[in-house]
Amino acid sequence: MSETSVASQPSVNRRVVASTAVVMAGILLSRFLGFVREWVVAHQVGSNALTDAYYAAFTLPDFLNYLVAGASLSVTFIPVFTKYAAEGREDEGWHVFSTVMTFMGLLLTAFVLAGEIFAPQLAQLIAPGFPPTEKARVIFLTRLMLPAQFCFYQGSILSAVQYAKGRFLIPSFAPVIYNVMIILGGWFLASRIGMTGFAVGVLVGAFVGNFLFQVYGAATVGMRFRANLNVLHPGFRLFIRLSVPIMLALSLAFTDDWIIRWFGSYLQPASITWLSYAKTLMRVPLGVVGQGVGVASFPFLAQLYSEGKFAELNQLLNSTLKGLIAALVPITALAIAESAPVVYLVFSHTRLRPPDLDATAATLVFFMLGLFGWGAQYILARGFYATRNTLVPAIVGTVLTFANLPVYWLLVHRFQYLGLAMASSIGITVYTLTLFFLLGRRTHNREEGALALFFLKVCAASALVGVACYKLRLALEPHLAWHRFAGALSLLVIVTAVGILLLLLLSKLLRIRELDQQVERLWLLARWTRSKTPA
Repeated sequence: MSETSVASQPSVNRRVVASTAVVMAGILLSRFLGFVREWVVAHQVGSNALTDAYYAAFTLPDFLNYLVAGASLSVTFIPVFTKYAAEGREDEGWHVFSTVMTFMGLLLTAFVLAGEIFAPQLAQLIAPGFPPTEKARVIFLTRLMLPAQFCFYQGSILSAVQYAKGRFLIPSFAPVIYNVMIILGGWFLASRIGMTGFAVGVLVGAFVGNFLFQVYGAATVGMRFRANLNVLHPGFRLFIRLSVPIMLALSLAFTDDWIIRWFGSYLQPASITWLSYAKTLMRVPLGVVGQGVGVASFPFLAQLYSEGKFAELNQLLNSTLKGLIAALVPITALAIAESAPVVYLVFSHTRLRPPDLDATAATLVFFMLGLFGWGAQYILARGFYATRNTLVPAIVGTVLTFANLPVYWLLVHRFQYLGLAMASSIGITVYTLTLFFLLGRRTHNREEGALALFFLKVCAASALVGVACYKLRLALEPHLAWHRFAGALSLLVIVTAVGILLLLLLSKLLRIRELDQQVERLWLLARWTRSKTPA
């Protein structure tokens, strides 16, 4: 490795750390508001057929966003834009940006109109097990929320150019504004128009946070937009080549929610709601750690690949995955051990009854088993995308999704809604392991074995901590009123504090040197962040 390459690595790492701090702060706030959003649903409506219809109504809008690869724009457009920027042709990059905005905006408008017209027929496919009254609610709410997808898609392109320019603050606030609007819509309108109040919040939040605010953000980085339909431009064709595999694929990372809702429509009322509440809780650490690191590191991975710095690319991938393991695996163990008090803490003072809370807590246990898989696949898929290969994750994801359908069917018949959470975790874990193996082959990563050993050691330590924390929780429960907010909070604080201390002790006893290094890096990061923060 050249001296220049060696010198550049600390600089890239510092930029990733700074960017990750910004993204994680935004995601942390967004996830907290996501908590509040679900709490408001539980407080205003509870868990019943009405809430099931509301969550099912997201399926068609989500599918439309997936069909045009809206959720993956940051990984399909950034490599195109950074390619032109690295070649000193940024004006051409802005021309491609304008082409994408124009063509895909027109295409999405046509899809939204088609969805509005054929919503009744599509609702039969979305939730075939619902009775007619629930299907009517799904159709109405679907039609109301569909136009938000135009704002999501255009906003994603606007966010992508900000990411490519190393600006993460304004895009990080898009989901914050979105969640605030849903909360306000539900809080002030649900008593008058029911779940429609939340759907109105979805529409307003998408327009303000995901579109208007991102127009401002893109303008601050020098956005140059001129509507055109130059679809034969090589840059636009590269964008389509990267996007098409994602558009046509049916990866479990995208389809899991749809499959759960489809099977859930045949189960007892509130099953979809319990699954949604539990998965929302699981997504809090997932979003803060996994998504935050993935979003922040991807532009730098794409830049390193464009510059031909493959050794540095592998170093960045390895350090990112180690940080993910050190964070998410212990969180998994603690969350499983403390699932019941977590749910009682979050959903206290709502209309949820004890059976609803117990069902959500049990579901959370099985979703948490897939937490690391969800976080790691986010990074591994972006490793492929950074190398301008979207085909392999698409093919692998589609094959494994169809292979996992019998698992969903078998487990839902044996364990009802809990079986769906089990199947979800099994599927994403297999997908993640497959991507890890294939990406190692593609990037010639020589540290695969060390990463696997580190993962196993952290799993062993975390499992021991989880068992100890579970037994401690059972011992403390008779002495604390943990079914109430204050008691649940006290129980969580005590058990979590003991769990962290045990984890640090076991890392010493089992000689997990890498975990100590991760803790030290987090401490140095905290000190560095404070030193860079203006007084």
